[in-house]
Formats: sequence, C-alpha cells, structure tokens
Amino acid sequence: MNFQPVIDSLTKIVTDILTFIPHFVNGLIILIVGYLISAGIRWLVRFILQRVHLQELADRAGIINAMRRLGIRASLPEIIAQILFFFLFLSFATAAVRLMELLAVADLLESLLLFIPKAISAAILILFGSMLARFLGNTLTAVADSVNITYSRALGRIVEYAIVAFVVVLAISTLGVDTTILTSSLTIIIASVGLAIALTFGLGSRESARNVIAGFYVRQNFHPGQQVTLGEYSGTVRSIAGAYTVLDTVDENGEQGTVSLPNLMLMQHAVMAKSQ
Repeated sequence: MNFQPVIDSLTKIVTDILTFIPHFVNGLIILIVGYLISAGIRWLVRFILQRVHLQELADRAGIINAMRRLGIRASLPEIIAQILFFFLFLSFATAAVRLMELLAVADLLESLLLFIPKAISAAILILFGSMLARFLGNTLTAVADSVNITYSRALGRIVEYAIVAFVVVLAISTLGVDTTILTSSLTIIIASVGLAIALTFGLGSRESARNVIAGFYVRQNFHPGQQVTLGEYSGTVRSIAGAYTVLDTVDENGEQGTVSLPNLMLMQHAVMAKSQ
C-alpha cells in the first residue's frame, strides 16, 4: 500500500498551519494594538468634547431635542467618540484580518468600513432635516393661528411629516439604495392629498373658504368689544373666528344672547360700528 499521498497531504497541512501561525500572531498583535489606540483616542476625544461643553452648545442649537425625538438618548460627545472608536478599530481589524490572509472576511470588513461615512451622512441629514421640518411646521402653525384657522396645528403637522418623509427618502438614497419607486410613490401620495384638499375647498367648501378669507379683512376693521350693527343684527363683537364673527346681543326684553354672522356678510354689506 502506498502511503505517500497521505504523507504529502499531512505535510501540506502542517506546513500551512506553521505558515499561518506567524500571520495569525502578527494580525492578533495589530488587532490588540489597534484596540488600545482606538480606545485611547476615544477617551481623548470624549474628554476634549466635554471640556468644550459640546453637549450644552448642541442643546442650545436644538440638536439634542431633535435627537431625543429620534429616540437617541446618548450624549453627543459619547456618540462622536464611539463612532470614531468604531471606525479606527474597524480599520485596524481590516488590516489584521488581511494580514492573516482571511481575504473574504477582510473584504466584508472593508465594505463595512466604506459604508460608515454614508451612514453618518444619512444620519446627519435625517437629524437636521427633522429640525427643519419641525421649524417649518411650527412656523406654519403660528401663521395659521394668527389668522384664526382652527386646523392650524394639523396643517403644521402635515407639512412637518411631509418634509420628514422626503428627507428620509433622500437619506436612503445617500446610502446607495435606489429610491426611484419610493420617491414616485411618495410624490403621488402627497399630490393626491393636495388634490383632495383642493377639491374639498373648491367644490364642497367654497363658501367656508370665502368666509375664512373674508375673516382676514374683517379682523383688520373690527375688534372684540366694538359695537356693530348689520341690518337687523346689533351687538358687541365677542370674537372673530375663522369663518364666523360672534356678537353679544341684548333683545327688547333685556335678555342676553349671541349671534354668529358669516364673515362674508360683514364684507358685502354696510356695517355701522362704534369705537369703544
């Protein structure tokens, strides 16, 4: 019986193991040294950012509130330090694994290393996009409140969520994902909602819309507490709402009551007003 093939196979295995051991030891040394260096830099960065009071500065800028709305509770210096540690250690790990000639694992770690900047860019985009969306939503709510639109809060939230949705799609595209279908679907949905609102005002609520618009001009000419007379109606202005003006009235028997007049009536008819 010829044992030479078996001996050759065993010899090759032992040779490969003996060849691999130095590479493994060198890679392990690089991994340990890389971990220590990364941990030291993490501590130094965290220390510096805490000394310059980055957390307080970010809180004043509204970044911390935006992070909390996204479910992020860790401090900003800790997040930056951890990201830097992970990036550095992953770089050392990639070099160590490649030195061990584990090429498949090295390629995987290298792909992950290239993905980190894209993930950071997407996270920053979502963070500041949500801040912009909240600012624009609150601004629209305040403007709508100033003209007494009762659904001002809902209108502001719709605008905020629409902006956030577009920002999320943009962030996903930053990661290299094809968002053509998602963008088209989102555009169709928002356009459909806008068309539905336009048709509601244009067909079903034309009179209400006219009264809401008229309310803007009514508030420029009349104010609460003013005595006004419009045809058979006479009383003191209590409030000027989005579509109606409410008057406090007193009848012939001295009984008090209220009457709601469409704002459009105060624009289309002559109104006698007495200054208070």
